[in-house]
Amino acid sequence: MDQLKQNIINSFRLAKSDIIETKQSIIELIRTVESIIERLSELKTNQVRMMEKIKALENKASKKAVKKVVIRRNTRKAHKIFVAPKDGKIFHLSNCPFAQNIKPKNKVTFKSKTKALNEGFKPCKCIK
Repeated sequence: MDQLKQNIINSFRLAKSDIIETKQSIIELIRTVESIIERLSELKTNQVRMMEKIKALENKASKKAVKKVVIRRNTRKAHKIFVAPKDGKIFHLSNCPFAQNIKPKNKVTFKSKTKALNEGFKPCKCIK
């Protein structure tokens, strides 16, 4: 009988030891989780700051003035007509196949290449 009591007491001691070790592991895990949460909070704050900086840079870039193109030539050439679609980005010579596909109601004309460039259009390959 004494042996049985001793075995039971030893079993409870081992169980108590396991419980204490488990509790310490849980405490360490809680500290690790708290540390991770703190780091995530710092990262979120940094992300907000970076997004604010990006927006500021985008605003600054959008407000940047468009540089006007000025081309001066001493020689006179034959008068050319340049056309572009209202919603487009590229201008063409009036005899370009792409220019002929532009509907009259959507067509914008320019008397010079410089004026088209100043309006923000880019030249087609038909323009040298």
